[in-house]
Amino acid sequence: MISMGGTAIKNFSKEFDWNGQVIMVEFITMNCVEKQLYQVYLPALPPGPTDKKIRIHMQRDSKGDFKIMGENVCPPEYLGMEAALDEAIKNY
Repeated sequence: MISMGGTAIKNFSKEFDWNGQVIMVEFITMNCVEKQLYQVYLPALPPGPTDKKIRIHMQRDSKGDFKIMGENVCPPEYLGMEAALDEAIKNY
């Protein structure tokens, strides 16, 4: 519940054009009061099962930019999306 008449930060989804295909990315907020930390769900890429999702975490740094946390967990194919994911969070 939000006090002081604030607006809750909500989860959202957004389509991205990535490497010649359109992918749907889900952003799940971990803080409903301010944009701070998100679980981001990306579709798994072939050759693995494409019906699975990959979860990464994006956290706001001291400059206010959202960065992928634990880059060793994020598939290398998606590391290049960091700026686009950051922009999506900031503009939602």
